[in-house]
Parts: sequence; structure tokens; C-alpha cells
Amino acid sequence: TWQGRQYQPYPIQGSGFELNGKGTSTRPTLTVSNLYGMVTGMVEDLQSLVGGTVVRRKVYARFLDAVNFVNGNSDADPEQEVISRWRVEQCSELSAVSASFVLSTPTETDGAVFPGRIMLANTCTWTYRGDECGYSGPAVADEYDQPTSDITKDKCSKCLSGCKFRNNVGNFGGFLSINKLSQ
Repeated sequence: TWQGRQYQPYPIQGSGFELNGKGTSTRPTLTVSNLYGMVTGMVEDLQSLVGGTVVRRKVYARFLDAVNFVNGNSDADPEQEVISRWRVEQCSELSAVSASFVLSTPTETDGAVFPGRIMLANTCTWTYRGDECGYSGPAVADEYDQPTSDITKDKCSKCLSGCKFRNNVGNFGGFLSINKLSQ
């Protein structure tokens, strides 16, 4: 348990996570157990997981939540962690036993085309109720921001006002400052 969230043990192994400021960046490898063919299914359905994000959290055992210890833990400190984010660059090996992935830093632009997505000032490009949107509450309004409690009519206007109705402004998928750049 870390920061109140329970993590289930799962066989993984990571290597090559060194960071340095000289030369080319490292390409760490993440090897994951393919228990029950779960990873095979994800690799086949989700384009080898390329572009997916891997979040690595490093924390010393002494700072883990008190519930992890029989007598509690007076040193528990949810602020004592180092977070690094990596992108899946390729699936380098897939077998019935395990899958290995080559990772890269998110700032690398090998083969990238800018912009990575269209930047619209007043239009949200997220899928309503999708992962990026994050809204999972009750029906609020239709696509014209008219109030409704009917879940079949509940749609997002794709505008900031739609997020305001749902108290979800923090997840608005537009770029409000774009209009200010041209002034």
C-alpha cells in the first residue's frame, strides 16, 4: 500500500533506468509476466502498447504507509517518492511466459511529427467520459449545454462550459491560451 492505494504484486523486471546528461538517452527494458496471456491480448489489441506510458515510482520501504507494518510506521511519508515517466517505444519480445518492452523518455521526438495533436482553443478533443475526460458522474447536460437528467441525452458540448457544468474544468482538452498567442 502506497499513498493509500493498494498495489497487487505482479512479476516484472526493469533494467537500464540510468539517467545521465551526456550522449544519447538510455533505452530501459521492462519485462512483464504474460500470466494467462493477458499481455498477449493487450499487445495484439493495442498496437503493441507503443506510445503507452509507464510510470515508475521509487520509494524507500521505510516511508511506506503504516498499514504495511504490524506495529505501524512512524516514518510513513507519502511525499517521499521519485516519479519517472517513460513511453513504450516497441515490444521487443513476446512469448507465452513474458513480454519485453523497450522504453524511451517522453521528451524524445524520434519520428514524431509536430503537433502531436491539433491544438484548438475552445474545443475539447477528448472522448466524453473517456480516460482523458475523466468524468463519470450523473447526467448533467446535452450537447447544447441544456440541463438534463436523462443519461441517454447526456452529451458534452466539447466547450469549457460543458466541463464547468460537470465540475471537470481541470480535464478540459482544449488549449485556452492559444487565442492569447495571436494577440
